[in-house]
Amino acid sequence: MTQSHITIIGAGIIGISTAAFLQRAGHKVTVIDRVAPGDGCSFGNAGGVAFAEV
Repeated sequence: MTQSHITIIGAGIIGISTAAFLQRAGHKVTVIDRVAPGDGCSFGNAGGVAFAEV
């Protein structure tokens, strides 16, 4: 598998989780946000994280 360099915009729970998953899979990841990771996380909307198992 070829290593990719992936840029993620947004350091909320979804952005950081995605970055961690991609990094563990061997990709180089850059996360861009105007505030520190977790500082601008959603807390009042219906955001959610779900994992599917096959």
